[in-house]
Amino acid sequence: MLDTPTSSAASAPKGARRLLVNHDKPGIYEVKKGVFLEILESKGEQKNTHFKGSLPHSNGIEESFPTGPIFCIFSEDSHVDIKSGITFIKRRFIRESVVANPLVGRYPPRSQDDFANAQKFPSHRVVLPLATQRIGNYCRWWLDSVSKIFIAGQSDALRSNLRSRTLDIMIPPLPTSYQQQTEKLFQSHAPFHVFEGDGLVRAPSVTTSGLTYGGGQRIGALVKDYVKFLDHMIPRQAVPARERKGELLYLSRNEAGMRKVLNEDEILPGLKDMGFRVMRASKMSLVEQIEAFRQARVVLSAHGAGLTNILFCRPGTTLIEIFPEGGVHGSAFTRLSSHLDFDYYYATGARVENRHSEKNKINADIVIDKASFIPFVREIVA
Repeated sequence: MLDTPTSSAASAPKGARRLLVNHDKPGIYEVKKGVFLEILESKGEQKNTHFKGSLPHSNGIEESFPTGPIFCIFSEDSHVDIKSGITFIKRRFIRESVVANPLVGRYPPRSQDDFANAQKFPSHRVVLPLATQRIGNYCRWWLDSVSKIFIAGQSDALRSNLRSRTLDIMIPPLPTSYQQQTEKLFQSHAPFHVFEGDGLVRAPSVTTSGLTYGGGQRIGALVKDYVKFLDHMIPRQAVPARERKGELLYLSRNEAGMRKVLNEDEILPGLKDMGFRVMRASKMSLVEQIEAFRQARVVLSAHGAGLTNILFCRPGTTLIEIFPEGGVHGSAFTRLSSHLDFDYYYATGARVENRHSEKNKINADIVIDKASFIPFVREIVA
């Protein structure tokens, strides 16, 4: 069930065996003495019912998409790398604690001295590591890291093993402003404990998946309950009527390094004429961004991590996602729209290559045909 190191260095080898390999139905399984696997949501398939239209016309991106699994692993004795979120049990590497296959081989080897010198926590403290190897991405932060708090809270295996113990939500020092702001927003309900070191800690632990499996677009249906959790953790702000900026929201990506709408200045007058508010996330606090999405009934943007904030939108919201030609795909936001009961549209624009699109065609910049795009959006809004 666990990968066995082949040398004195307990490295993270490719092809590590998975704890999920023999279990695929919801339930609690004792996979090893003191090690419990709880499957909260099995692998599944969700039919797309949210697609409403596209420019140019199509029949949609995909008829259905894979979901789950979502799970927790509780261990009475483990080593945890707080910086990456990777967990070892009996010095053996757990494959499920890495979010994506390509990242397995990039994890630096851990020596026997690393394990021997690990900081030991008392047995009444249970560690929940929030970090993943993609913690720096805004989308991954909310779907793979912050969601671990919610998922752990759903776990019967964790609750039955906590008893009089305390749960320590452990993070490395957070480098980005949005992460630091999230930490402050959560402090009254779920305080984060910052671990400054680069080494391992030894403690009872709970390791969870995120809401996506394998670090990709396989988003579990539990996301519907997750958005209720976020509303509880980040209460809605009272916004006076005179300060409300409108329910039509255009999220600009033109300060990003890729997927910029290069002729944005040409389309903005038409969008503003319809009543769209232009939002530039870099100039707003996290709470301001969240409240803007909470007020929105139509969200329009090029594909990008900023659209993760649709987690804060109301059911019935309309999302219009813009892709470069050749880059249309079942994105996380396409699939979130299906889970969260949004109306979904997409538009494509001419692709303009950049240094990021050399490796991935999805990352090309975009030029939109104003003559067809503005009437397309106007019809949706109306």
